[in-house]
Amino acid sequence: MATKKSPRQTKSGFVDSWQRGKSVIECLKHSLLQKIHVDVTFSVGQTRKSVKAHKLILSLRSCVFDAMLQGPMANQDNIAIPDVEAEIFEEFLNYLYTDDVMISGDNVIGLLYVSKKYDVSTLEQLCLTYLSSSMTSDNACSVMEQAHLYDEIQLMEKAYSYILSNGDAALKSAGVTSLCHGCLVKIVKADKLKVDEKSVFEAAVVWSESACRKQNTHLSPETRREVLGEVITDVRYPLLEQKYFVKNVVPTELLTDSEEKKILMYWVCPDVHVSPFNANKRTGVIQREQTTTEIHTQPLTIQRLYECGWTWSCQGCYDDAIMFCVNQNASLRGFQLYDAWNDPTPNYDVTAFLTNATTDELIEGSSVTKTLVAVTSEYYNVEFARPIQLIKDEKYNLVVNIKGPDPCCGMSRGSTVQHGSFVCSFFNPHKSKHSQRELSDTDVKQGQIPGLLFLI
Repeated sequence: MATKKSPRQTKSGFVDSWQRGKSVIECLKHSLLQKIHVDVTFSVGQTRKSVKAHKLILSLRSCVFDAMLQGPMANQDNIAIPDVEAEIFEEFLNYLYTDDVMISGDNVIGLLYVSKKYDVSTLEQLCLTYLSSSMTSDNACSVMEQAHLYDEIQLMEKAYSYILSNGDAALKSAGVTSLCHGCLVKIVKADKLKVDEKSVFEAAVVWSESACRKQNTHLSPETRREVLGEVITDVRYPLLEQKYFVKNVVPTELLTDSEEKKILMYWVCPDVHVSPFNANKRTGVIQREQTTTEIHTQPLTIQRLYECGWTWSCQGCYDDAIMFCVNQNASLRGFQLYDAWNDPTPNYDVTAFLTNATTDELIEGSSVTKTLVAVTSEYYNVEFARPIQLIKDEKYNLVVNIKGPDPCCGMSRGSTVQHGSFVCSFFNPHKSKHSQRELSDTDVKQGQIPGLLFLI
């Protein structure tokens, strides 16, 4: 007959337990991971993965779970949750037990959904904050649609404004197919949309094909025209190049013969009425071109370092980086690097990128790779392909890899540099997941990256 083992005792006489030395949160997390005293099982996602938890903890964190687990479903052995993927649900449970969560671009929409479903407002707010602070051209359309779906008006308008300012990239992203018809119409109608009209037409074509597939509808010009509805006439065909129209628009057969004829007649005689089409240039495009012309003539250089008498190793083995923020919305045009003081014809291979210092997400359009040749001044000015929009008080991490002869080293003018009302504050940098190299000793006190080039 088997005998019952007694708990093992330590020299001090206490029972040796897994609880010893753990905080409340650590005990809760351990009990979840090790399935200690679990009393409810969920069948989660399309794979029906079995996930166990504790009724008490779930009921204390969510009124929905409280009603579910104390009501008619309380005695069910296995509760099905097919609309939430297992990885999302497990991260959700981790938050309920510990108040800790790992939010990323891959799981934020799922976490937002499950937090709303079970009325966990604190996690919901974390997800909304993440979406708001990590907006890119790749995800802006998806964020706008999710915000619309969940009636998050403020987030929806922020995503909408971002799309208007970054029209070409946003409409070329995969997220455009996630838009509902109403959101697509809202974007395509906008006068302030900064975009080449070709991008609008091509987005409409891609969206129509996706919509037909979602509806299991045969793909044809007629069905695509039907799903597009008023978007057909919101595309400003008169603004397209005539050759592009003939080679790219006409073959899709989205327009009727009479509509194509009307547009062709307008090009010949611009005073001809072209309704229902809009021949007016989008004000956003005009404003962008004017602003770019104006600000490119008067860039602002913020000098954070001054030159001193030793060299800095730039063999490409380490990344130089600096973190910064500005006190008003501005654009980063580029940055400065030191010239070599003992080489008359120095050349450098430079790669750089900018991240959001809080999320470590790469800022779109900030990646640059260049070979720098000898300059006549003490600095190289390295410019991005286009100015990078910066948000007031948001921290950014500029990471630069420099390979070439050892240049000069700089010392700090201070962690804050002011030019009139414009203030730029500097901080020690963070290592980025986007680089495989360790950071050099560049910081707020010394190193490379002597200046930043702004447009304000």
